[in-house]
Amino acid sequence: MKRISVPVESMTESLASFGLSDEKANDIVMLFEVVDAGEYDALVMPALSFNDSHLSREEVLVTLSAFWVSVIGNTDSFSEQELQGLGALRSLFFVAVNFGYQSLATCIATYWEHTSPLHKTESVELWG
Repeated sequence: MKRISVPVESMTESLASFGLSDEKANDIVMLFEVVDAGEYDALVMPALSFNDSHLSREEVLVTLSAFWVSVIGNTDSFSEQELQGLGALRSLFFVAVNFGYQSLATCIATYWEHTSPLHKTESVELWG
């Protein structure tokens, strides 16, 4: 199975875009496995649960959202990775809504609106 990876810098920027401080973003980046991707270092999902690092549920969801935003932004259009990223991010939107993390849901919805040319839908909710 091919492992999806993202540049470290992209992940840090994504975490900041979700409102995390630089310090918190750097702490979270350290939870990922770092691999040499040639021209840059990349992050891949860790084998262990993020809960082992004492992140709150919301921080775990923010971390996963930032990872998938980074995947979407660093892959070719219409690639398998981009489609997986869009699907994962849309799923995380509904998880955030159901857990009452409105700030995270709003961030994802705003990102979805800005990237509508990729997925051809204006709203992450697809109703209304």
